[in-house]
Amino acid sequence: MGLREANRQRVQNEVRSQALALFVEHGFEATTVEQIAAAADISPATFYRHFRGKEDVLFHEGYDPFLEQTFAARPADEPLARTVRTVYEEFAARLLAADHATLLLRHRLMSSVPALRDRLAREERTNLDQLVKLLADRVDRSPDDFEVRLAAAAVNTAFAQAAQHWLEGDCAPDLPALVGLAMDRIKGALEL
Repeated sequence: MGLREANRQRVQNEVRSQALALFVEHGFEATTVEQIAAAADISPATFYRHFRGKEDVLFHEGYDPFLEQTFAARPADEPLARTVRTVYEEFAARLLAADHATLLLRHRLMSSVPALRDRLAREERTNLDQLVKLLADRVDRSPDDFEVRLAAAAVNTAFAQAAQHWLEGDCAPDLPALVGLAMDRIKGALEL
């Protein structure tokens, strides 16, 4: 990672940290971009170079390449159910590397603020489309194939339910194990 990228990540992490603290203190709606920028010791213009708005502070775009890269790294002859389970267990482990308090706070904000719930729903649709493409490529079928779309929806739902259960249980039990169990339960949907 180059110096410019490291600086970009440092600024974004500081903005996220300060924004979360302000959201807790003042509420999401009452917190302004100007307040977030001041708390992060940057100008509003710098804030907008990194984020389109305060909602973006809560949504990480870095996960998409992870899924694509992890799917691509799996053996081509591996059964799809095994690939999906392994990829999503690794994704869950990656989430565990983050601060649990921050994950819980983000979850609570996204669950309670209508604008964030709407944004989360849009993000989930985008993630579903990405997964449809990954699965279709993996099994050499069209992304319009009903069974491919059904499999992707099952995976997305299984992961979302495991993550929600984990978050609502104050980060217990072990998330990768819970994700593995969820993926085992939908194994039939992945027989493409």
